[in-house]
Amino acid sequence: MEYKPKIINGKAQNTGYPIDGHVLTLSQWDYDNHASWHLYGWEPSEDEAVMETMYRAELDAGFRADDTREEFVETWKAGEYEPPAAFALELDQVEVLEVLQEEEGTAPAAGIRPRELHDKGGIMCLPLDQNLNGDTQAKHPEWTPISCPRCGRKCWKPTEADRIHKAQGVRFLCTECAIKAGLLAPYKPGSNPNPAGNRAQRRRANREKRRK
Repeated sequence: MEYKPKIINGKAQNTGYPIDGHVLTLSQWDYDNHASWHLYGWEPSEDEAVMETMYRAELDAGFRADDTREEFVETWKAGEYEPPAAFALELDQVEVLEVLQEEEGTAPAAGIRPRELHDKGGIMCLPLDQNLNGDTQAKHPEWTPISCPRCGRKCWKPTEADRIHKAQGVRFLCTECAIKAGLLAPYKPGSNPNPAGNRAQRRRANREKRRK
């Protein structure tokens, strides 16, 4: 049987974002043990609140280094916004109003594979210092201590991190912030580089086209 997630209409609450009090279409999936609600869709009347929420959420996650708010709004209004990760809410942040689809089947087990040379983007999880046993510098003298770009807590950057960041555009976050930012989004095959460039390059190209 083909797997289908649970889909609902629910009211967002206590998120601290502009979507609080707004009704959204959300999905719940087997792959993350039904631990959160994922943004699935919304009515046109909710578009402004969702747009502002996405902008602020990306700021919080450290994803907004490539354009200004005005450019973000322009990209959104043109229908060219590409989310860098899944947007998820905690279970208690959603009041379920209507079940549109019950979950059916069981999702296939997620595959684990090494990162390949053609992969682009994504998040590199940096181990939090508080989760290590205190002798990180002795065991890994080549690792570099840095602050998580989102929460500011001390974490450690492996030797290969800068090379992968430069070559493949991966972003750095501590493990906890990476999960909150949507690291648990399901793997989608076919991650070959887009011939039109990366996300920021495509945004700039589209803006230039609209201005001509």
